[in-house]
Amino acid sequence: MTLVDVLARSTSLRLVREPPVTIDAVVLIGSTCAGKSTLANAVRAAAIPAVDVPQRFVTRAARPDDVVAEACYVTSDELDAAIVDGSVFVHWSRTLAGASERYGFATPKPGTLPFYSANNAICIPGNVRPENALAHALIIGAHAPDALRETRLKQRSPELVADRPDEAAARLAEPADAILPFAHVLVDAALEAMAPVELVELVRFVVR
Repeated sequence: MTLVDVLARSTSLRLVREPPVTIDAVVLIGSTCAGKSTLANAVRAAAIPAVDVPQRFVTRAARPDDVVAEACYVTSDELDAAIVDGSVFVHWSRTLAGASERYGFATPKPGTLPFYSANNAICIPGNVRPENALAHALIIGAHAPDALRETRLKQRSPELVADRPDEAAARLAEPADAILPFAHVLVDAALEAMAPVELVELVRFVVR
């Protein structure tokens, strides 16, 4: 069975670009409220042998709607120190609503396939460090209609919408289709019942 065969059986996943011949990482991207957290949580909960879901580091303060299992909130200096001591490997940055944020992932456990859940900026050419860290990564794009993303943001982050409307607008301004130039596989994250199950099956196949 091939990756194409696995995707052909899927309701929510489809191949849109030729994947790497050798896959050494899986990167889940998607615009705000496209469904990344739900999908990443499914992979994490599946506890697939030889798959690591490294913790993400973010240089901002935590918010009430943040998923605790996903990220650790640090200063820029703390992130730099973690990069130097080797506890953080992949790292990148993004500017949103005029503010710059930096991100990194804990160094994956040896001998595992890392599954990273990140914003779309990780795929901007020249933005990720080390430079070729994701050269052989399978990029999976979570896609949901923009109207659904707006509804989800209002439900998930009412304080953000009320207190920081400029940031909320900036997050929604990046359309769902922003993933299309980068993704090898698209996930229809509006299919909330099937998408997590089928993504876990795909990751199991990749690491087999």
